[in-house]
Amino acid sequence: MVDYDVIVVGAGTAGTTAAYTLGKRGHSVLLIDRKSREKIGEKTCGDALASHHLATLNDLIGLPNPPKNVIEHPVQGIDLVAPDRMNRIRMSGPSAIGFSFNRLALGQWLLSLVETTDVEVFPSTKVLHLLYDDDKVSGVRIRKADSDTEQDLKSTIVIDASGASGLLRRQLKPSSPIDREVAVEDMMVATRCIYETPEYTFENPEILEIHWNQDETPGGYTWVFPQGSHRVNVGTGLLTLPGHKNPKMIFDSFVRSNWDFMKTNLVLIDEGGGIAPVRRPIDTMVDDNFMLVGDAACQVNPVHGGGIGPSMQGGAFAGITASEALESGDPSIDSLWPYNVRYMKSYGVKQAGLDIFRWHLLTITNDDITFAFRKGIIQGSDLLSVSVSGKIKSSMLGKMKRLLSGVGNIPFLRGLSKVSKLMSEIRQLYNEYPESPDGLSSWKTRLEPIYSQVKEDTRI
Repeated sequence: MVDYDVIVVGAGTAGTTAAYTLGKRGHSVLLIDRKSREKIGEKTCGDALASHHLATLNDLIGLPNPPKNVIEHPVQGIDLVAPDRMNRIRMSGPSAIGFSFNRLALGQWLLSLVETTDVEVFPSTKVLHLLYDDDKVSGVRIRKADSDTEQDLKSTIVIDASGASGLLRRQLKPSSPIDREVAVEDMMVATRCIYETPEYTFENPEILEIHWNQDETPGGYTWVFPQGSHRVNVGTGLLTLPGHKNPKMIFDSFVRSNWDFMKTNLVLIDEGGGIAPVRRPIDTMVDDNFMLVGDAACQVNPVHGGGIGPSMQGGAFAGITASEALESGDPSIDSLWPYNVRYMKSYGVKQAGLDIFRWHLLTITNDDITFAFRKGIIQGSDLLSVSVSGKIKSSMLGKMKRLLSGVGNIPFLRGLSKVSKLMSEIRQLYNEYPESPDGLSSWKTRLEPIYSQVKEDTRI
């Protein structure tokens, strides 16, 4: 006897999307979150989303567009800024159009959508651990904030949407095909503040800025995302490589002294820190009676750390697949496997290519970036193409070689042809993702030499 068809642990963007998808399809669902009802949605984030993600979600599950109170300001493009702060390139076009949003308002709106269905919500509730019957996941043990009593809840399927910590993923038995741990070097740590800037006016608030500086934020960046003429979300993120700096210290020492608006009288609206996985998705996100979504499944863009869009897409695919499995009466790994295939062959293939590109970026110096920007060796359309598709087009490589003629090579481009080949190989591999669990082991064996090569070249 089960209490619910599905228990979703975590009411972030992935968890709420999965719960909404299942609730609309008439399944009994419990959504659990450790935060109080009014705090669900509060999270350290860049607070920006491309519109194409919403179009995809509307097609998949009929998700409506966010109301006006969620949207802070429209976004028309992204400026990538070189370390010298003088040279920049703009990424614009349909894939760069979107909006900056109020993260808490977004979370509350998604939760309100969930509550239009028959989904039950337990806020202020801690999930202690997984329950098992016959070595298969069968539910969770919880404790509500206002109680000292622990309670066991049973479900046919459990969805781990607990975030970067992967609370339930790490509790899986060693026999599970799901990787329980994420490598330290595959995580990005960040800090950010939201300010009102009454003495400073952002002249182009519809353009977001990403500033590269390999000395200050190796493998990461500083972002300046205006939310109107007198409001900004500003933060720093960097990879947790050996000896990495504290992002809060970087923010205080580097950001505060190098941006004009930071030197004015600011009104602090919010501040916080966080961590996110920036790598390819977990190689399988399902086991018997169990699924992963969002940060717990590593559904995050490996280059810029954006996770709202892919996590919601993952939540939709998970909800659709779980519904199909429930209707068939079979919650086994075989019945849940189509979730893997759907995600891997859509957004996962892009993530994998960008994961390879992420490792290559670690070999690039500030001088390399500034030189490439100043000489026009790379264009905004080139980088936008890479970020959207996860691949480097041969035409882009050919153009760069022509531009470099008579100038000489630089480290930024020396290994680009090789990295392009590795990106193509891994994309091909993801397009051949196995249609059943039987093919997972041999598929993972094919992954190993690609990652061994890129990591050897990086020497991290």
